[in-house]
Amino acid sequence: MDGLLDMISGCTFAILANVLDFRTYSGPNQPEAVVTTKGQYNLWSNLDRNDIPGDERMAIVYARGVALSVFAWIRKWCIVKDPDGNIIHDLPSKYMVHLLGALLAYKSKAYEENLKGAPHCRPWMLEAQISNVVECDSSVEKLWWKKKGKPSQTLTMNLDERCTVEWRDNTPHGQSISSELFTS
Repeated sequence: MDGLLDMISGCTFAILANVLDFRTYSGPNQPEAVVTTKGQYNLWSNLDRNDIPGDERMAIVYARGVALSVFAWIRKWCIVKDPDGNIIHDLPSKYMVHLLGALLAYKSKAYEENLKGAPHCRPWMLEAQISNVVECDSSVEKLWWKKKGKPSQTLTMNLDERCTVEWRDNTPHGQSISSELFTS
C-alpha cells in the first residue's frame, strides 16, 4: 500500500505542478514585489498567461499527461481493499479530491489571517487553477463536484495501514507500465 500511495503522491505532484508553482499567480514578466497591472491581470484571467516560460509550461503539461495515464492504469489494474476486505474504488481520484479540498481550506484560512503565501495568489485564483486541473480527469471531476460538506482541514487521508493492494487477475504480466499506458 505504501508503494501505491507513493506513486499516487508523485503523480498528484506532477498533476498539480502548475497549481503549486508560485509563478502561476503572477502575470507575464511580473516580479514578486510589483503590483499586477491591468494588462497582466487580463492576460492571466482571460488567456491563462502567467510568469512560467512557455517551454516549462509544455513540460508541465507533458508530465501531467503521463501522471493522468498512470492514474488510469492504477484504476484499471489495482484493487485496493480496506482491512475488512471492502474495495476502495478509485483511490487516485479520492486522494486528489481530498488534497485539493485541503489546499483550498488552507488558502482560505491563510488569506483570512493575512498570512503571506504565493505572491499575487488570491483564493479565487487558486480555485481557478484547481478547476482547470480537475477538468483534466473526468473521474476526478465527477468526484470533485459530488463532494459534500466542508473540505478537509488536513492533508492526511484516513487510510488504515492494514489496507491492501492486489492486481486484477488479467493484469498483463511482463508488460511494462509505459507500454500499457501508451498502447491503450
